[in-house]
Amino acid sequence: MTVDKHAWTYRRIARLSDFLTREELISTIVQMVACGGNILVNVEPTKEGTIAVIMEERLLQMGAWLGINGEAIYGSVPWTRQRDTVAKGVWYTTNKDKSKVYAMVLNWPGTKITLGSITSNSKMTVQMLGASGDLQWRRAEGGGIEISVPRPDELKSRWAWTFVINMSSE
Repeated sequence: MTVDKHAWTYRRIARLSDFLTREELISTIVQMVACGGNILVNVEPTKEGTIAVIMEERLLQMGAWLGINGEAIYGSVPWTRQRDTVAKGVWYTTNKDKSKVYAMVLNWPGTKITLGSITSNSKMTVQMLGASGDLQWRRAEGGGIEISVPRPDELKSRWAWTFVINMSSE
């Protein structure tokens, strides 16, 4: 994919609206990995070999997000479900031994989120990448789990958030 929505080469006449936003870029990465794919992100250098400021900004934003949430991306594999059945904008991956499920949330959930695809068990714990400690959760009516979400000012991630469901905590 390319950061410029209209070209794979540098365009001097490009407008800001011609470039993917940080949210669109992160959303594409999350969806691609949840579906078992990988991704190559193209940035278009100028004829002098430099990168436009907007491209640099998008790369830095993507790097900042991956620095916090990369555990759910790097080395992950698709889980039994790609998307959540209840919460919109939630995509899943898992680690190779399937002991952890990563629920990547593309839209701020507010104070609580219900993940309909997660089956609870008594040994399970829930954490959030970029936050400290375990999160409170309970079985949701109708299935799944309801998680209490930390306040935004307690989190390092600013654009998309990852819950880690440890399926059999030690």
